[in-house]
Amino acid sequence: MDQNIFVIGQGGREHAIAWKLSKSNKVDNVYVCPGNGGTSLEENIINVDINIEDKDSLINFAKNNNIIMTIVGPEGPLVDGIVNSFIENGLKIFGPTKEYAILEGSKVFSKEFMEKFDIPTASFRMFSDNIEAKNYIKNKKYPIVVKADGLAAGKGVIISNDEDEAINAIDKLLGSNHSEYIVIEDFLIGQELSAIYICNFKGASYEIGLPWTKDYKSRDEFNSGPNTGGMGAVSHPLGYQHKNLLFKLHLEIEKILIKTIAAINNYNKKTNKNYLGFLYIGLMINNDNDIKVLEYNCRLGDPETQNLMLTLENQNIDLYDLIVNDPINSIKDFNLLKIDTEESSYCCTIVLAAKGYPDAYAKDFFLDISHIKQSDKIKIFHAGTVIKNNKIQVVGGRILTVNVFADTKEEAVNLAYENIKKINVFEDENLSVQNQNLVFYRDDIGN
Repeated sequence: MDQNIFVIGQGGREHAIAWKLSKSNKVDNVYVCPGNGGTSLEENIINVDINIEDKDSLINFAKNNNIIMTIVGPEGPLVDGIVNSFIENGLKIFGPTKEYAILEGSKVFSKEFMEKFDIPTASFRMFSDNIEAKNYIKNKKYPIVVKADGLAAGKGVIISNDEDEAINAIDKLLGSNHSEYIVIEDFLIGQELSAIYICNFKGASYEIGLPWTKDYKSRDEFNSGPNTGGMGAVSHPLGYQHKNLLFKLHLEIEKILIKTIAAINNYNKKTNKNYLGFLYIGLMINNDNDIKVLEYNCRLGDPETQNLMLTLENQNIDLYDLIVNDPINSIKDFNLLKIDTEESSYCCTIVLAAKGYPDAYAKDFFLDISHIKQSDKIKIFHAGTVIKNNKIQVVGGRILTVNVFADTKEEAVNLAYENIKKINVFEDENLSVQNQNLVFYRDDIGN
């Protein structure tokens, strides 16, 4: 009987997860719902045309296709309780139940959670009243950060540099489709770090720390412009630091993880379940190496996932083994391993986006990526694409990522930019009218 995996989602994150799982000798086929143009081109990966909001159809598919485990990529279905529904139907699924997904689903909850359990974070206030919020910002030191309470697909965080910008942010986010509350918090300065953990089926204290990554959230160079879902990522962004300092940072981050897991498990103790799934802790490390938590995500980050999956593949690590963790994996944290061995490796991820993203963007044009020679160290993961008559058509704002794994930072960054420049863009399906202005990417990933 086949051993099949079911991945729910359609972005670059899901392409990368499905691709890595398809490399496992314990997995026969990976089904992705709905998938994208990139997943349709992979061996042993099959796209499934089911609406991800149709839980009953997803459950029936899992029951009828020898699915040994389902993995949920995006946050929306998690917050909506898809894991609860699968569990109620006796199906194995990797992801937090809705009771746990509130860590990401509500900014108000997560900030109050951090405050209650003494997890370091920026000072904040929450508001449901427009006038109160605007009165509060009159005496604030700028910049400040305004966040929608609910999920907003990467568009619910606005950094405001003055009072006028903050007023516009409050008007945009408060009472919007995303939220009836907002959080206004102090702006933190320093090095951003994504600490992502696999909270596997073995339960608390068996979490596995994936390599630290850095996500470039701003649309434009030098971290300017509007926030996006991510314009690039690099692995081991603190590699320039002394190993003793890295070890101390590792211990501090571990303390945050342990506090978080213990507190959220205790909060949900009536469910008789522990946190299960990926846990993303977004961190800011200042010049004094003090650490504060920016946010929690209850799934893998994007585009960090693409970076991580290529890194794991080049370290001969089976993602399926990390998730199941049976027998218990000998590697507790990949960052500790790197600190101890001084291993030399680096991965660079650059996002190709459609003109106009993250607002209204160009689409329905075509790409030719045939000049890029993909290998075990150079990999393209698709996000906003479909295949039309054997051509790659763009349908999303973030189109794809070019990912390069190399021995050094310089080599990885240079190769990534060298290859993304090889992508040709055409207005028409016949690939006769070239127009590179339909796409863009940041020029400073890796800085």
